[in-house]
Amino acid sequence: MNFFKNFRKRQPGEPLYRILWWHLLHFLCLIWFVPMYRYRCWGRENIPDDGPVLFLSNHQSFFDPILVGLGTYRRQFRAMARSTLFDHPLFAWLIRSLNAIPVTQGESDLKSMRKCIEVLKQGHALLVFPEGERTADGTTGEFASGTMLLIKRAKPTIIPVALEGAFDVWPRDRSKPKLRGRIAVMYGQPVTAEKILEMKPDKALVCLQNSVENMRKQIRQKIDN
Repeated sequence: MNFFKNFRKRQPGEPLYRILWWHLLHFLCLIWFVPMYRYRCWGRENIPDDGPVLFLSNHQSFFDPILVGLGTYRRQFRAMARSTLFDHPLFAWLIRSLNAIPVTQGESDLKSMRKCIEVLKQGHALLVFPEGERTADGTTGEFASGTMLLIKRAKPTIIPVALEGAFDVWPRDRSKPKLRGRIAVMYGQPVTAEKILEMKPDKALVCLQNSVENMRKQIRQKIDN
């Protein structure tokens, strides 16, 4: 009974088939990314089992939502996705089935922001790429101010997430990914919303950005050795 209860926590209030569907795709992605990209991750124990969670990750490639999701199977998240990705019916069906939330890039999309706040308040996990777009050089760029609105309104536990190696495999100027490489993910220590909100917004965003960038550099050292 406890197992079933804990299993349902992975997507609170959602039908069982959605949780199982996520696990099936999780398995299929694992058998691809582990041998082809020698996928590794650290810090999964930092992810809370319940309550609202905000994953804040750097953005290196189109692979990124999958890469973050490979380590967060206990907390199956919603993720913000560029609205143009929903223009293709089959792909739109796929990402909707995995809880994607459309957002208009480069604009203040209040509808999407309200949806993100709503799912956090319902106790779900949410993945956000605060840079707003894929990196041009592999480093972590400036975090957008909308991140602070999510934290202020929903009061989630914040998990900084760092990806490294995905940029080498699939940079933004390349139409297709390389078939080999080394990719890794690190989940940082949980941070309370209260701790972030004690700071001035600009300072808080820089603090979160630096946390992700420092982890990215740690990963680079690990996969280079």
